[in-house]
Amino acid sequence: MKQPDISPEQLQAAKREIVKHIEQGASIQQARLHSPVPMHRATVYQLLKRVRNEGEKAFIDGRHGHPIKLRGEVLMFLIEQCQAEPALSSLLLQQRIWEHFALSISISQLNRVRASHRCRRQPIPREKKVVIIATSEESQETTHMQEAYSCWLLQARPDYSRT
Repeated sequence: MKQPDISPEQLQAAKREIVKHIEQGASIQQARLHSPVPMHRATVYQLLKRVRNEGEKAFIDGRHGHPIKLRGEVLMFLIEQCQAEPALSSLLLQQRIWEHFALSISISQLNRVRASHRCRRQPIPREKKVVIIATSEESQETTHMQEAYSCWLLQARPDYSRT
């Protein structure tokens, strides 16, 4: 059954209401009729089983969702954060969304949404390392200095031998 736009809080409240009606003696069919959220009979049975096994955790939907489900305030927050900080990583964005909305979204999900809204991460350009290439004269001078040092070392320490 396709559900209309329902917030996670509304769905959680509807699940609690169904379980409450059934615990008070109502049949599953009656509980479903009184619920503001349509739910299949098999889904209600699964919910009851989860409530028995997991308690309160059964009411929490731990799924991450699809890009279409990331909308409204959360989507606006995501876009604002990406525009304010183009170099913001998806990991940090994931943490900020969790802190602000208590909503768990996978990084791959964030990347899909960012790509669909053209909010891809733009890494900060790093400075390129400068490589100094010695000229042939400098290279020869370095070789002469190394040879001179080796000669001096042999004179100063006769027991020194190159291996």
